[in-house]
Amino acid sequence: MIFVTVGTQKFQFDRLFKELDRLVEKGIIKDEIIAQAGFTNYKPIHFKTVGLVSAEKMDEWIANSRFVLSHAGTSSIIKSLAMDKKVVVVPRLMKYEEHVDNHQLEIAEVFEKKNLISVVHDIENLEEIITNIEKEKFSTYHFDNSKLINDIDDYLGKLQDQLKR
Repeated sequence: MIFVTVGTQKFQFDRLFKELDRLVEKGIIKDEIIAQAGFTNYKPIHFKTVGLVSAEKMDEWIANSRFVLSHAGTSSIIKSLAMDKKVVVVPRLMKYEEHVDNHQLEIAEVFEKKNLISVVHDIENLEEIITNIEKEKFSTYHFDNSKLINDIDDYLGKLQDQLKR
């Protein structure tokens, strides 16, 4: 099973769900997909979605998944890593009206540089990344969150400084 989570922001993420539907239809994805779809408008044909779920249900689905496909929400990523799951991240992007800015891309890049996740920089690459996820060798995330929190805090501070200019 593949668990998909896109968070609780009140923005659509149709781009991701349309591509997943296409990959199931094409036979690339054979696993069952359970997707926490949040406020996505697109209704998939080939897999199950739920709007919002409890933390307990999310934990259950993460635990039972082969890997997690996530937006670049830090909680979703860290929770999945804490449960020793491989994580594929598709950052929400402003140009598709999936968020108010591109902070998710920047967060994803912090995790990617540490070799903790795979990041889908172009939705057309999702097929290749999913197909090869089992072969990927990631670094182990050590749950002394202080370093990661400091990295993200430094990044957000720099971003805030840029926005003030």
